[in-house]
Amino acid sequence: MSGILLLLLSLQDSFQQQIDDSVRQFEAAGELDQALTLLSTQLLALGARATNPIARRLADDLRDGMASAAAPAFIDALVGRPDALAPLQDAFRDATTSAAGRIELAEALLQLDDAMTWRAGLLSITADRKASLTDRLHAIRVLVEAEDPGVPALLRSLVRTLPELTEPQQREVVDFLVSMDTPLSRELLVTIAADDRLSEAVRRAARPLPSSRATPEDPGEKVLDGVSRAPDLRTVVKKRETQNAGFFTMPTILAGGVTLVLLVLLLVEVLRKG
Repeated sequence: MSGILLLLLSLQDSFQQQIDDSVRQFEAAGELDQALTLLSTQLLALGARATNPIARRLADDLRDGMASAAAPAFIDALVGRPDALAPLQDAFRDATTSAAGRIELAEALLQLDDAMTWRAGLLSITADRKASLTDRLHAIRVLVEAEDPGVPALLRSLVRTLPELTEPQQREVVDFLVSMDTPLSRELLVTIAADDRLSEAVRRAARPLPSSRATPEDPGEKVLDGVSRAPDLRTVVKKRETQNAGFFTMPTILAGGVTLVLLVLLLVEVLRKG
């Protein structure tokens, strides 16, 4: 039994060394996108037996709330591996993990098809008035991604307490709702814009820009990517259509006139000789 345990520990150490080497290579690379793809490939090549070391490394990376640039490659390497969930779940439940770290871990778990074990924890963060507003909004965004049915109530409650926040915090909430761009967020922005308890600057920030109308003013106007665009009135004439046009062009008229003059001169000459 002890021999098997030593073998497993030896394998874990070997995987950990390879992970460390791959991460160092990633951090030294100049082109981030290519380096991230390479790191993901290297982690996947370690196989299923490296799942636990990779998951533990990701959990350590996320628990302080400051995910490294390499985190997406770790998540990519763990997709479809149920054994990867336990280290992340343990880190989420750890009392020493920061609120920001728990949100990052919840987001990673959601990407790894765990949409339930962390919800109660995130809901408690959103309801905690002592928590950072940035953390609360980030937690709500993760819950939105998970399609949590409690999100509408959370947002309405947040908007009701808006006058209690500082003006920078109020702007942070407004910017968050603007970025959501959903029917509910637009409805809440209308409510904020009409709230006399808020400053004019905050209310103005909640009003939609004229270029972001939900419906066009002109029946012939099209809305594309949230921006109203008038129809293009230019007519494109194809070359094939020009060649088959059913009207006389200027060159045609000139050619016909020259032919008529020549015929008249020829007739005059015939009559003179006759």
